[in-house]
Amino acid sequence: MSLHLTKIEIDYETAHKAGLRDAYAWHQWAWQAFPGRPEVNRDFLTRLDDTGDGFRFLIQSTTPPQRPGTCPLNAWQTKDIPENFFGHQAYRFSLLANPTRKLAAPRDADGKRRNAKRLPVSNREDLIAWIERKGVQHGFRIDPTALQTIPRPRQVFVKKSNDDSRRYAGLHGATEFVGILKITDPALFVHAAHNGIGSAKAFGFGMLCLSPI
Repeated sequence: MSLHLTKIEIDYETAHKAGLRDAYAWHQWAWQAFPGRPEVNRDFLTRLDDTGDGFRFLIQSTTPPQRPGTCPLNAWQTKDIPENFFGHQAYRFSLLANPTRKLAAPRDADGKRRNAKRLPVSNREDLIAWIERKGVQHGFRIDPTALQTIPRPRQVFVKKSNDDSRRYAGLHGATEFVGILKITDPALFVHAAHNGIGSAKAFGFGMLCLSPI
């Protein structure tokens, strides 16, 4: 399956005029690049970085995106990712993730557990354990001695209900993992590279940014 990587670089004023004020607004904007498709068929990942004088927004997708009308032509670049790009044994990587852990929920009157609550993971020891578990699940091994865990500002956003009658406040924790990974299972790794790692992938988390070593 081929992949397309789109890089969008816009200044703060352009982002403001486009209404890109929180994570949910960026989420909706990304969908403008794939018109006419139901959200259940999402086949793309995104990542947002503040560069200091504007924003860099990445879209990794299995189908070519279309430039939204609010995106300047010179801000939009798309290229194909060759399939053999994922055939290397080791990569430098950056992963913007929303690491969480489940908090055991109490049992109700009939003995069943309620839905478990998820809490953000923030201390370094737990963050290393989180990325190591993800590596086992997704076919790679990280070098913990070379790993950076960089805290990012938490993302607060407001989401409207489908009928626009109510608003919901949301919050995601954010950590950037930077380091070196080595492939242990190529099939699992390619699946992770295509589909992302961790939760909140619809809100800009989970994309593996890779550079072969």
